[in-house]
Amino acid sequence: MKRIERDVLGEVEIDDSCYYGVNTARAVDNFRISGLRADADHIISMVTIKEAAAIANWKGGRLSEDRKDAIVKACERIRAGELHDQFVIDVYQAGAGTSFNMNANEVIANLALTIAGRKKGEYEYIHPNDHVNMSQSTNDAFPTMMRITAVKKAHRLRDEVEMLIDSFKKKAQEFKDVVKPGRTHLQDAAPVTLGLEFSAWAYTMEKNMRELDSAIDYLMELNIGGTAVGTGINTSPNYKHNVVAEISRITGYNFRESDNLPGIMEFMTDFSRLMNAVTNMALDINKISNDIRLLYSGPGAGLHEITIPAVQQGSSIMPGKVNPSIAEAMNMICHSVIGAQQAVNFSVQAGQLELNVMMPNIDYELSRSLDIMRNGLRMFRTKLIDGIQANREACKEHLSKSFGSAALLNPYLGYDSVAKIVMESLHTGKSIKELALATGKITEKQFDEIMSSGIPK
Repeated sequence: MKRIERDVLGEVEIDDSCYYGVNTARAVDNFRISGLRADADHIISMVTIKEAAAIANWKGGRLSEDRKDAIVKACERIRAGELHDQFVIDVYQAGAGTSFNMNANEVIANLALTIAGRKKGEYEYIHPNDHVNMSQSTNDAFPTMMRITAVKKAHRLRDEVEMLIDSFKKKAQEFKDVVKPGRTHLQDAAPVTLGLEFSAWAYTMEKNMRELDSAIDYLMELNIGGTAVGTGINTSPNYKHNVVAEISRITGYNFRESDNLPGIMEFMTDFSRLMNAVTNMALDINKISNDIRLLYSGPGAGLHEITIPAVQQGSSIMPGKVNPSIAEAMNMICHSVIGAQQAVNFSVQAGQLELNVMMPNIDYELSRSLDIMRNGLRMFRTKLIDGIQANREACKEHLSKSFGSAALLNPYLGYDSVAKIVMESLHTGKSIKELALATGKITEKQFDEIMSSGIPK
């Protein structure tokens, strides 16, 4: 069975099983691009705004109680998981997110109509624009949806970062007595412990978490109430205060009203702040993944100072090969996030006058980055970090052969003399100890004490 819906452009025939309407149908036809659609977080965030708006408009005396009740019930059902398949807009869509906003308005209106005992499309009773979208514009609803969604996803990422930090700290304690050569320029350097290397990773991730927290705070300020250009035209009395309070109640997050609605509408840098925090985290995780791959390299012809969990066969031709597959996957996730930052920054700077219409692209790249980083860190922690073991014999053997400890002799023999000892040892095979004692400037007892002083405690 079909129904006819109309807009200023004409008539569109829609299958009556569909809860969306004419605006959504046109957008589906226009934007056949990626096949990617809004996820549940976006749907729930947008529907939360519509529910909060209905209550705020009722409190402001603009929306009747029966319409408010029907809209709220529809929103509650969608938030619980119903009709998510009716949100059919491609992530690449009309500027500012108008298509997705209207998709939400139409689905909510038609579900509310059926709840009220009416037929889909009877918009004279509950209209997508006049009632569901009351006191709103896409220009304030869509970025508010972006903020709510980003905050949810960022908190989930934060939880994973916190658990990863804990795993790094446990490994730092476990490996605190595993002495090994340090390496700078991939050459021998002064001794370190494997535990110190892990503690450095924990410290760095703690800094990333502080930056993430700071970026999240910027997103707690909401656009809602600004409508078309930030002036709040057509809003019901006390709407901004009421709608933000309702959004906070429904989500459980303490969102706040904006101090300057035109400013928050024109500039998208709050989102680039979060994107930059995630990207900085990706830069550091990428470096950690590379370090793990180096430390695991071998087993016969590399460092192999750690062992890692075997998660799958490493080669289709070389039997028994076990690759650092999890670290490699984490590298690729980080590369994708780092690339997404550039896309976000291009769209963030593309605002013009009272609006930035590139919001759907900012939202997609940021949301995807938050999701893949969160999922990647869970994989990284559970399938790699928690299972790393020290190859103590390899660390001990490498330390015995390392030239890095020779730097400890500098205060006693002088830099130039030690440099000559190192070069002679390298070319003759004589030990550093033998050549240092041959200078007559230190005793064997002194040499052993000097070397022991360089072992990290």
